[in-house]
Amino acid sequence: MRRTRWTTVLACLTCSAAVTWVTLDLILRHRGWVPLLTAWTALVALGVSVVVLIAGLGVRRLRAHERTWMTPLGAAVTAAAAQASALVGAGTAGAYAGELGVALVAPRSPAMSELAWSATGCLAACLVWCGVGLLVEHWCAIDMSDDDDDSPSGAGSVPDGSARA
Repeated sequence: MRRTRWTTVLACLTCSAAVTWVTLDLILRHRGWVPLLTAWTALVALGVSVVVLIAGLGVRRLRAHERTWMTPLGAAVTAAAAQASALVGAGTAGAYAGELGVALVAPRSPAMSELAWSATGCLAACLVWCGVGLLVEHWCAIDMSDDDDDSPSGAGSVPDGSARA
């Protein structure tokens, strides 16, 4: 599994922000109101961030050959969860950034002020989610120095060619 690139994260954030901005702006112009994206996302984002961070700390201890509850299979699942957190966090943050943009550009009203504050809090939580995902993904990255056996031979092959016929 390859590590997530910054350009991919920025592309997810930018594309979802643009799509959200255009969609909500069209809804605001034609209907006169904007649907509020729920603020529960902030709590979910922070909850997932804590779980991924705790699992990432376990992977970090596993890679340092210290005592930990983490298994190699759990480390692989943690790496996948970290990559998913980085991408989903970026996409969701982009949606809230688009919502915040519409709330700031729209004419001032109590509803738009509430929307702006809600979007700001959720945007911050989703950026934390994305950042934790990238950090844990960095902790889970495996380079060639982590291999126990550098020989390319498989379980059934004999590397020196001295097999009996």
